[in-house]
Amino acid sequence: MSKTPLAGFIAALLIPALAPALDSKDANDPHWQAYAAHQKMVAASKLNGLNWRSIGPTIQGGRVVDVEVVPGEPYSFYLAYATGGVWKTTNNGVSFAPLSDRLPSMVTGDIAVDPSNPNRLWIGSGEANSARSNYGGMGVFVSDDGGANFRHAGLTDVDRIARIVVHPKNGNHVCVAALGKLYSEGGRRGVLCSDDAGASWNHVLKTEGYTGAIDLAFDPNQSDTLYAATWERSRKPWNLNESGPGSGVWKSTDGGKTWTKLGNGFPQGKHVGRIGLAVSTTPGVLYASVDNWDDLPASEQDLGDRPLTPRRLKTMSKDEFLRQDPDEIEAFIRSNDFDVSIDAKSLIADIKSDKLKVADLVAALNDAEAALFNADVRGLEIYRSEDGGASWKRTHDKPLTEVTYTYGYYFGQIRVSPTDANRIYVTGVPMVTSADGGKTFSGLNDPDVHVDHHAWWIDTSNPQRIINGNDGGADISYDGGKTWLKLDAQPVGQFYTINVDMAEPYNVYGGLQDNGTVKGSSKSRWELGEDFQFIGGGDGMHVAVDPRDNSAYTGYQFGYYRKEGEGGGEVRPREKLGEPALRYNWNTPVVLSKHNPDIVYFGANKLFRSMDRGKHWTAISDDLTVSKVRGDVPFATITSISESTKQFGLIWAGTDDGQVWVTTGGGNDWRNVSAGLPGKWVSRVVASSHQRDRAYLAMNAYREDSITPYLWVSEDLGKTWQSIAANLPQETINVVREDPVSENVLYVGTDRSVYVSLDRGQSWQVMNSGLPNVPVHDLMVHPRDRELVAGTHGRSAFVIDVLPVQELSAKVQAEPLHVFYIDKLSASREWRARPSLWFDESAYLPQVTVSYWAAAAGTVSVAIVDSNGHTVQNVSQDAKAGLNQLTWNAQVDQALALKAEAAASKKAGKPKSTEGELAKHPYAESVRLGHRLLALPGAYTLKFTQGRHHAEGSLQIDAPEPFRARAPDAPKLRGRDD
Repeated sequence: MSKTPLAGFIAALLIPALAPALDSKDANDPHWQAYAAHQKMVAASKLNGLNWRSIGPTIQGGRVVDVEVVPGEPYSFYLAYATGGVWKTTNNGVSFAPLSDRLPSMVTGDIAVDPSNPNRLWIGSGEANSARSNYGGMGVFVSDDGGANFRHAGLTDVDRIARIVVHPKNGNHVCVAALGKLYSEGGRRGVLCSDDAGASWNHVLKTEGYTGAIDLAFDPNQSDTLYAATWERSRKPWNLNESGPGSGVWKSTDGGKTWTKLGNGFPQGKHVGRIGLAVSTTPGVLYASVDNWDDLPASEQDLGDRPLTPRRLKTMSKDEFLRQDPDEIEAFIRSNDFDVSIDAKSLIADIKSDKLKVADLVAALNDAEAALFNADVRGLEIYRSEDGGASWKRTHDKPLTEVTYTYGYYFGQIRVSPTDANRIYVTGVPMVTSADGGKTFSGLNDPDVHVDHHAWWIDTSNPQRIINGNDGGADISYDGGKTWLKLDAQPVGQFYTINVDMAEPYNVYGGLQDNGTVKGSSKSRWELGEDFQFIGGGDGMHVAVDPRDNSAYTGYQFGYYRKEGEGGGEVRPREKLGEPALRYNWNTPVVLSKHNPDIVYFGANKLFRSMDRGKHWTAISDDLTVSKVRGDVPFATITSISESTKQFGLIWAGTDDGQVWVTTGGGNDWRNVSAGLPGKWVSRVVASSHQRDRAYLAMNAYREDSITPYLWVSEDLGKTWQSIAANLPQETINVVREDPVSENVLYVGTDRSVYVSLDRGQSWQVMNSGLPNVPVHDLMVHPRDRELVAGTHGRSAFVIDVLPVQELSAKVQAEPLHVFYIDKLSASREWRARPSLWFDESAYLPQVTVSYWAAAAGTVSVAIVDSNGHTVQNVSQDAKAGLNQLTWNAQVDQALALKAEAAASKKAGKPKSTEGELAKHPYAESVRLGHRLLALPGAYTLKFTQGRHHAEGSLQIDAPEPFRARAPDAPKLRGRDD
């Protein structure tokens, strides 16, 4: 059964219009200029008639940053996904429709509904959760008709909007918390307010440098009283500064015109991080959550419940270590990420002989993954004021450990019950709640509800009704959080990578932000309830698939990989204790050799090779990075690996510090080929499958807040590079792929769309029909089925047929009309079944998709003709100039089909059929029984006509297979006879 009713799916296809009203500042902004260039390419593209097909998955949900319910309509509410856009339900979450697919930016920081005008929806774009893979936006968008249409309301230069609030009594008065860029300074930051529904804005609270506003709240008791939280933070590829003296709480009593900074018990100074605000309906009471980066005194640290733990080890002497029970040492080794060759006996001997020191063990435990959880900082703290912010007091005596760990920058939300000033809710990895004003806390975590919580809406008329937004989507509770119902039937996954196998039909694999690794059929129809399955956990990253048995290598952040299936296990090279630590990128690349899938390549700061499926490793390079800057984020790491299909041992590697390397001798002759390149993060290096010495290179300056597209080709193993960015708009490039069938065809995925070149990068066309304006992080061309799979960071995966792109030669383009290869269709016995009187089964009808070229726009008529030359169906379509697709559901015209059947009977020499005799024929029998009339198995010709131009294509409909086992045919390249 469908998880989403078909009506909801159809509604999801309705795309709202945008009526931009740009002021001169916005019109001159590079992001709007890039969007205009993109739109111009859309209008001119020859590929507009090819349509992307969404295949999900939905199983994982996606990061929800806000929830807003329409006043007076409890069953109507909005979910704002970080990069998946804003969705609306009018049936209490049974189905949702996307509203922002065609906005210039789908990235969302916050949304708001006007309490005095429920049809007015505000969207503040740009995400405030300052993590590795979030994006800035393009200002504020407003809908006055519940999301059907939008207008732009300025503020492009604020980049990220953390909160948008509407005055409870005056809908024209709206304020935003402008956080600003993440990686650089610039733009307006602080609080901006409008008194004319976004037509103009006043910068009422200005902040400096990297400080911006992170939260904003009206006082429900005094409508002109506002509280704001500011946050000083900045990120570099190698470091995140989570706190600073610019962080604090502010108050306005005149609707935001003037502001006073609050103190008197509230933390101040360089250690104050992200702050969240909640104002109670009880006058004077408000709460603030604080990410406090001050050191946690040793007396307050949790040392663990074992005699040997990472924290105890930090202060342990050699003698103390040697006095530990060997069984405890063995347990300690096994429960931490040490080299698998180490055991208690050998470790004790090495410590005794001073071959190793306790400090070496401490250093080995301080890798990037462990550092997320083990830093000795105060972390989450809750403060309460009972006098409108004049004075503050921390509510709890003991540290709130294991809630936000070291990444409080990712959470920062606190809520207070509308009916109980002592009941508060605080977001983190778990969700925690307090019933006594923050003195004590308990968990509010159902095992079926995803962790990492970002949004929390409480029904003011029924506080037991709560909607929770997290990294896994949205959940609703009707009993105050005791039990939950998932609302995740939307394809809003944030893919990092994509891969495919050679099954029939082939499967799609991919790693998802905080949602593990998934696998699912390329034919999945999520709208009918078909979905993927989980095959790995954590933040899913690269997936490598063994073509012999489709076993997968899956992993999560910072290089933690495993091989599934026979001979599986951990796949992770490590440094030896006492050696310099290896550095693993957040998205560590893992690649199987094209020449022998037993060979695995793994990129740390050195390139490693395993000859036995990851059991043993050898470094085949020195450190391939040059940067010496270090911070709390692993940097100077390998980000991309590509092995040539033309020669074993010809390997390319790219790094996050802008280095590109190539070896033709399996690692014996590395050569740095970065000269003349700008030294940006290498997002992809790809060895050509058509020419040995050719490679494609994409670089990415997203982590500098730059949208410049960097794209090159080398024809001489990197000695020289030629830019092929050509006419691409100013959009960051995440991936470049070469087509495996046609060497002239290239694909790139950017932070907005997919672009195609038919001439190896001399010019580009956009290919985005059916694809939202969403970041595309990975692309993969299936070599047999000739389909392109896109892994988007916000809207799951899409598939498009690229056979017509591969075959769109100059000769074809010179033809007025051309029909491409048509896939066979296998008939089903269910075609003869009588359709239900009570259920709409149209979604389950077969589909034949035919791609064709039309040199000019205009109506194209198609006659579907059987093997006897008789037409059984006529269809037509308004063709676009360029490539087009026609979809036929295999239904035939009743009158034409009966006429064709009678003519065929006459041709066969049978006497003229009586009405009774005709009833014995298949079409007539279906009519008599009230069955759907679908085409019979056989050969068909599809005759296309546009004006005086004609073209034909052949379609074979195979009969259902007999009920017997059949050996599978050998794989064959789709559409080719050779």
